[in-house]
Amino acid sequence: MGRVRQALTGLSTLTVVLGLAAPAVADPGSGRTSTQVTAEAERTAETVVVLAREADRRAGDARQAAGELAAAFADLARADEELRAVDGRLRAARSRRSASVRALYVEGESGMAAAVLTAGSVQDALWRLSVGRRVGGNVVRETVESTQRIDDQSRRVADRVRNTEEATTRMARAARRLSEEASSSQVLLDQARRRLDALTGEARRLRAAEQAAAALAAAQRSASSIGAVGSVTALGIPTAYEHAYRAAEGQCPGLRWTLLAALGQVESGHGRNNGPSSAGAIGPMQFMPATFASYGVDGDGDGRADAWNPADAIPSAAGYLCASGLDDTDAGVRAALLAYNHAEWYVELVLTTERAISARAASQP
Repeated sequence: MGRVRQALTGLSTLTVVLGLAAPAVADPGSGRTSTQVTAEAERTAETVVVLAREADRRAGDARQAAGELAAAFADLARADEELRAVDGRLRAARSRRSASVRALYVEGESGMAAAVLTAGSVQDALWRLSVGRRVGGNVVRETVESTQRIDDQSRRVADRVRNTEEATTRMARAARRLSEEASSSQVLLDQARRRLDALTGEARRLRAAEQAAAALAAAQRSASSIGAVGSVTALGIPTAYEHAYRAAEGQCPGLRWTLLAALGQVESGHGRNNGPSSAGAIGPMQFMPATFASYGVDGDGDGRADAWNPADAIPSAAGYLCASGLDDTDAGVRAALLAYNHAEWYVELVLTTERAISARAASQP
């Protein structure tokens, strides 16, 4: 929720250049001439068009970042799967080596001596000794081969860990850029809207003002599509996180565990990018400290509420959504998500992510 409260680089300069101090509202009874009204409308229209164009550019950058975030989710999910697979093979190789070492011990000199001593005849003793040496040699070779496999799998695990770390970095970078560009775009749109609203009714009806209003409306449509990233890949959810998501389900009507999980993925990748953000948001659910002070709960009963601890942060996020009017209607869900982060693109991204998480959960045992 803290990512939308980013420092908006360059906007203060743009404000000075365009002279965006709040304009005085014209008084219909001031007796201004039509020329003066027209001049006011044209100046305002020029400013609004510049603002709208810059807002549209930043919205475009935000859409690009949203696409990069979706791609990072896919890369991270794939890297996680590959890491689990190669780690499983490493564990299996270690298990086989342990079995070979135990067999070598059993079939070693003490084992062969016992076999010879219990033989029923000299011929039997010689046969047992010969077989024991062949078996021992095979066990040694298997142990050496198993060690080589372990070394190979260990290198692959290290490679997969690096891939996962790189994907996590890309995810964090894309999420930060998405929030900053989308926030900047919205600030510009708000400034443009205030400029138009300050025009008198007569000035608004002039062609220049109408064209500026059309440019602003187009920029607003562009901004509203930021969160439309198409498909999103559901990340693997750590066991402790999934337990916390599921435990909070039903805390109020409309609170689905998948909705909480979608928040967790969008905000931090289920704890992979806990911040703090540039705005100061912290933990897996990205709470601003002041907000957590009001809504934080001690979810694990250790005597304190900790925004960095998923056992506390996840039920705290659930409580915040419920306090923000969450119910089992689409309007209620959207209103609660908007309270969590005041941006329409964020709502769309969370709901898209929830659909991916629900589909993944339904496909698993």
